[in-house]
Amino acid sequence: MRMIGYKAINLAMNEIMDMDEKVICIGEDINVGGAWGYLEGLYKKYGRERVIQTPISESGFTGISNGIAFGGYRPVVDFMFADFAAYAFDPIVNQAAKGRYHSKGMQNLPITYIMPEGGGGGSGSQHSQSVEAWFANTPGLKIACPTTAADLRSFLKASIMDSDPVLFFFARAVAGGYPEDIDTDDQTIPSLKNAAKIVKAGADLTVVAWHRPLMNALAVAEEVEAETGKTIEVIDPRVLCPFDLEKVVASVKKTGKALVCHEAPERGGFGTLISAWIAEKCFAEMKAPVKRLGSYNTCIPSGQPEEYAYPQKGDIKTAMLEMLNGA
Repeated sequence: MRMIGYKAINLAMNEIMDMDEKVICIGEDINVGGAWGYLEGLYKKYGRERVIQTPISESGFTGISNGIAFGGYRPVVDFMFADFAAYAFDPIVNQAAKGRYHSKGMQNLPITYIMPEGGGGGSGSQHSQSVEAWFANTPGLKIACPTTAADLRSFLKASIMDSDPVLFFFARAVAGGYPEDIDTDDQTIPSLKNAAKIVKAGADLTVVAWHRPLMNALAVAEEVEAETGKTIEVIDPRVLCPFDLEKVVASVKKTGKALVCHEAPERGGFGTLISAWIAEKCFAEMKAPVKRLGSYNTCIPSGQPEEYAYPQKGDIKTAMLEMLNGA
């Protein structure tokens, strides 16, 4: 079946709620499908006891989800924008992340936080950020970042069935387009471990990217290869915590060069950690320093000007050419 990412998320929610009656959904406007429609039909199908409509209070309904999880359920907490997680930082970082530790391993909090993020909608500085790195420094949290429709479906189910709190980030601009064929008969639920996928094989440059930068990297890679006669390997990590470092290291040791792309600001973005790992693990094989490409250190403008803040296809192409035409 061919579908876009939003439909794939809806499919995953129906599949997982049919499979496990302990899965519930909580958040704003979810009785009408949520802000982006990917929860459409759930309220009517599963009822108010499993699809819980809340007031506009991210700190409140996120805190409530901790108690629901301690009570033996698997809450899926829906955020209208990932940026709004700032209101829920304490219940996520100081409570959910430490639930297993504080209970001496006797209890866990299987909570999934759905976090639509990134640019492409012209939504402004408080609705367009990529905030994975806000949470990456917190032990006890896992971070999924799938991009394609098929991966949104499978990794959302993996996140919900995981025994720890998982932040599930996806790019609104990609989920609203890029339709993909999905085998709905395949009910495999992947592991969040060793999740990276080589989506394009190559021999001369490794590119690690997710969300819009991943799609843009794939779009320009063939152009760059035609111009240089060299080939590019593109890796989609799909999960940031735990990070599948083994696949990335093996690729960089083969190519000798690495480019890391994301929409978060370059300063402090998760790419900083990836580049540090590459430098530590692949130093002897590197033919050039690792290159990082993120957004500018600026607030995201509203409307069309937002594109000046984010790395575009042209920026990624230029970075690839610089890497391939260098040493």
